Amino acid sequence: MKYTHQKQFGFTLVEMVVSLGVFSIVVTIAVGALLVLIGSNDQLQKEQSVMTNLSFAVDSMTREIRTGINYFCDSRPNKNAGPNGEKIFQDGEVLDPEPTQDCVNGNSSNRDYHGISFVEGGRSITGADDTRIVYFYDRTDGKLYRRISGQNAQSIVSSGIYITDAEFYVQESAPLTAGVGEHDQASVTIFIEARDENDPTNKAYQIQTTISQRALDI
Repeated sequence: MKYTHQKQFGFTLVEMVVSLGVFSIVVTIAVGALLVLIGSNDQLQKEQSVMTNLSFAVDSMTREIRTGINYFCDSRPNKNAGPNGEKIFQDGEVLDPEPTQDCVNGNSSNRDYHGISFVEGGRSITGADDTRIVYFYDRTDGKLYRRISGQNAQSIVSSGIYITDAEFYVQESAPLTAGVGEHDQASVTIFIEARDENDPTNKAYQIQTTISQRALDI
């Protein structure tokens, strides 16, 4: 009987080195791509968080401002500045429901406090007739605030969101019965710029909306 021996073939050292080199390159590229995807996802989550906060703030303001009357826009160097009954930024201040005031150029004096007050359309929020609601930007701490006449202000943005700028532009605030030559519905334009305090790139995010008064401006 005749036996046939088949030869056993393996890898040479050179082939092993080449294979390991190719494998290392592929793994390096794959890990690099994974790290890029993780970084991009983290950045997108930060962007979404900032924009979600800004959208929520703008939507909240829009709903209440749209149905309000007697818009009063103002800018002051500090919370306590302004005539009695018109200190819209001062905590606990009871506001006069009657005054109106435009801010055609926004915060043109670049003061630390800038915002808008208006009389609520109804009493479902404040619980009383002719009560003012205030939205304002505090440059000293980079926050947007909401307060009701006679009460203290509350921030409407989450911690970690820094408001770098906010402008309120108000036109035609006086009602037709005031007889000052304004015959159009009041309009309010809000511009907000913000950044994520935890983002080392300090990327700025912006949002803007224009609100038309729904109530008859008479």
